[in-house]
Amino acid sequence: MDDVEKRFLAIVADVFKADPKKLKGSTRFAEDLGARSLTMIAFVAAVESEFGITTSPSENSKNKTIAQAIAYIRKKMKEKK
Repeated sequence: MDDVEKRFLAIVADVFKADPKKLKGSTRFAEDLGARSLTMIAFVAAVESEFGITTSPSENSKNKTIAQAIAYIRKKMKEKK
């Protein structure tokens, strides 16, 4: 597990009050973590702040799992360089 993944999972665990040991790449935000719109707004804000990126709502909605979101963050960080 690399730094990006560790930091991301810490945010997921905090915002969704989830056990970090039970989080997997296949964990789904809505179905498995019970994500709601207000929670997702707080979650996206925390991710943007932690990683210094800006995301778009249309792109965010495509990230249904933890693995998809991590890949998206890595892509955005690469574009930022």
